[in-house]
Amino acid sequence: MIRYFFRIDDIAPNMNWENFNLLISIFKKHNIKPLLAVIPDNKDPKLLEYPFISDFWITINELKQDDWIIGQHGWQHLVQAGGGMLKIHNSGEFGGLDLNVQEKMIRNGKDIISSKFEQSEIFVAPRHSFDHNTVKALRHNNFKFISDGIGLYPFKKWGIVWLPQILWRPRKWLFGLITVALHPNTMTHDEFTNLRKFIETKRNSVGNFGELLDWYDKSSSFEKNLAIFINPLFKIFWYLVFRIKHGLPR
Repeated sequence: MIRYFFRIDDIAPNMNWENFNLLISIFKKHNIKPLLAVIPDNKDPKLLEYPFISDFWITINELKQDDWIIGQHGWQHLVQAGGGMLKIHNSGEFGGLDLNVQEKMIRNGKDIISSKFEQSEIFVAPRHSFDHNTVKALRHNNFKFISDGIGLYPFKKWGIVWLPQILWRPRKWLFGLITVALHPNTMTHDEFTNLRKFIETKRNSVGNFGELLDWYDKSSSFEKNLAIFINPLFKIFWYLVFRIKHGLPR
């Protein structure tokens, strides 16, 4: 069985609102509820170049009320650390920093999110930059999920459930629970066209992100054991094909 799920990254008061609103219209048209990766306290110089919208939190809360899922996307979205354990990038916001520093950063972000609406239980690391200390800090701050990792099915590691994210554009797959991360600030006309076509042809295979959150707790022992067997094999394949042959997004 194949199921596709969507995550929208770099959500902040300063962003490409024309593209973001276009994404909202596409997903609402097909009644799809993605994960919104919201930056709690955006300080990213590149994102700050986009227009600022004062009713940002009202807009996000309206989407949340419509069952869109909210994830905490780091803290300030700054490049100030190493690439982390996934080795997708060489730099990011969290990888390699001291545990106490990361706990404070994550707690600061959590406090901001919690002041706007109910705390998120999902963490999305900017540039996939996180390490073992990040996972500890997340547990200490009562996070239950990381939307990241290489695999075809969710798995539990170091006391937290990982929701693998392996694609940055929609493409046909054979089986698994596939998270596709979209970056609306830089999406092109062709990418929007391809997204529409993909959803129209694969709508029955596209799920709401809440379904993915429930998978690990609701899956059988057989399904979890199958994931334990399949995920490491797929990880080898993914790094070979996508890292060596095709490269990775920067």
